[in-house]
Formats: sequence, structure tokens, C-alpha cells
Amino acid sequence: MSTSYAQRPVLVPPQGDEVQPGPPTAPRQPLRAVGPGRGSMPGPASTVDAVLAARSAAERLGLVRSAEVAADDAWAEAGRKILRIHLSRMLARVPGTVAGDDPEELHAMRVASRRLRAAWRVFGDGFERPLVCEHVRQARVLGGALGAVRDLDVQSGILVESRDRGSKRERAALGKVLDAWTAERAVRQGELVDLLQSPWFIGFVADHEALAMTPGAGSRPTRHHEPATVRMRAPSVAWESYQATWAFDAALPGADVAILHELRIATKWLRYTLESIREPMEPAATELIRRVVALQDHLGDIHDNHATAVRARETSVASPDLRSSERAAIERFAASKDVRVERLRGRLGPTWRSVGEAEYRRRLGRSLARL
Repeated sequence: MSTSYAQRPVLVPPQGDEVQPGPPTAPRQPLRAVGPGRGSMPGPASTVDAVLAARSAAERLGLVRSAEVAADDAWAEAGRKILRIHLSRMLARVPGTVAGDDPEELHAMRVASRRLRAAWRVFGDGFERPLVCEHVRQARVLGGALGAVRDLDVQSGILVESRDRGSKRERAALGKVLDAWTAERAVRQGELVDLLQSPWFIGFVADHEALAMTPGAGSRPTRHHEPATVRMRAPSVAWESYQATWAFDAALPGADVAILHELRIATKWLRYTLESIREPMEPAATELIRRVVALQDHLGDIHDNHATAVRARETSVASPDLRSSERAAIERFAASKDVRVERLRGRLGPTWRSVGEAEYRRRLGRSLARL
């Protein structure tokens, strides 16, 4: 039996006007339900309560290596398996992310949160639309907070690598940039921890756990003649994701970083789609995904270097106490990242062709036909 979520009140996360999406579902103490407009939240829960809630939920969900999706699974129930595995992986990283001692804990949590959101994109049409919209909004709130910290980690790593190779003068100038980024990261980390120890997040955990653990919850009713299994739904979903990537083929010669960033997003969704239905598509699925990962990584290097150059220049402009020689050193660093971006753009062709060529489509088609 389907469960309706359409009339649930909206609960607003603690960021107030900084966050547009609306958060968890049913009101539960100590959350305070508000109307469809903006509202306020009570103060944060204790860190111990939030961490225990996440850890306990991860243990109940079970940390398994594979979702074991089968071709005959109902589409919504296959989605529930994927939601469960990525939710458990994400919640298992909450203690380490809150502690803040190992940046890889936050990185792993962000990756799992992205895959959780991707599961809704892939399997969302198997669930009631209000439920999907609500959970995607929640995932965006959480993903935005995680991404704000992770982006600074990546860009700081690129900066440190260049700083350590530079002259004494350049090390001093880039050190000031790193100090500014470190201070900003501390602020973003504090905001993230506040979110993860808030009543909003405790509600997020309880709501997502209940959905992932309850067969049939929120599933959209289907008629007997509708395609409602993995075998029937996966081919069209996989091809749609591939087409969204393949469509960039004509635009790639001379594509700027904005277009390549859009391609990176499309490639990411293709990867997550194929990973969600990997098991019934094997043995070819692993190689298909490997090629997409290589393309995503290449595009990710372009994005990270470009974003680092942009942030360095913004920091230079926003720092009035810098000497002219220090600004020149920062500009040299940013320009070196621009050069790196151009080199990566020039080497994109072979990586793109491994996914964009007809041979990949034939492999994909044969793999989907195995369903």
C-alpha cells in the first residue's frame, strides 16, 4: 500500500535565509513544524545525540558492499536498496566528519550523499512525487554544506602543492592565501557541524531510515501494464543518462570550462545511473563504468584547477593588505592553473572518445539486453 506524504508540514533547516530548499518530513520532537513559508528552528541538539543517532541508524541499515539489485526487482524496491546502501555509508561517516580530524571522512560522506541524491534521480519515478521532491531538497541542503568544506580542501591541496615548489617569496604570498582559505574552511566546518548536530539532521536520519527500511513506503502505485521492474525500466533510464552525456559531442571542439563543467555533471549522473544497475548488467558493466569514471576524473581535474584559480584571484582582490609583489605571486599561481586547465582540455579527446564512440554504445546496448 502506498503512503501519502503530500500533506506533511515543511520543516526549515537551521541556516535560515541562506538555504532555500525545505528539509525533513513528518514533525517529530524536538522539531517544530511551520507552514510553507520560512520559519525558525530550536537550538542545536547535543553533538553526542546527533552522532549516536547517525551511528545507530547506520548499524541498523547495515554496511554492505553490494545492494544486490536484481533484474526482476520492482523499480521502487530496487531504488530502496540503493537508497539504503548509500544512506548507511553516509551516516557511518558522520562521527568522523563531526570530529573533523580526517578530511577523508568528510570526503566519503559527501560522495555517499551525492549517490543518495542520484538514487532519487534514477529511481524517483517509482515513488510519489511530493516525497521525491522533499527528499531531494533535503539532500541538496546537506550536500551544499558538505561541498562548501570539501571544495576548500581540494583547492587548498592544489595551493599547497604549488606553494611548496615555489620560491621563498612565493611561499610567503601563497601562505597568506592559504591562511585565508583555512579560516574560511573553519567557518564552513562549523556550519556543517551545527547542521549535523541539529534537530533537523536527527529528523533527517529518522525519516530516511524509515523510508529505506520499510518496503512499499512512498511507492507510486502502478497499473498491471506499466513497466515497473528493473528489467523494463533500466534500459530507458540508462540510455537517457547516456544521451545527456553524448549530446555534448558536437560542442566539445573548443568547449570552454563552463560547457565542460556541464559535461562533468552529465557524466557524473551517467556513472551513478550505471552503478545503480551494475549487478544485472554484468559482466560488461564494470568496464562501461570504468570509462565513465576516467572521463569524470579528467573533467574534475579541469574544474578543480579552474575553480582554484578563480578563488585565488578573488582572495587577492578581497585582501587589501597585500603588497604588489604578493599580488603578482598570487596571479602567477592562478595563471599556472589556467595553463594546467588548457593542457587538460587539449588531452580530453581520447578520454571522451572512449565513452562517446559507437563502440561504447554497442557495449552498453548489449549489456542492457542482458536484462
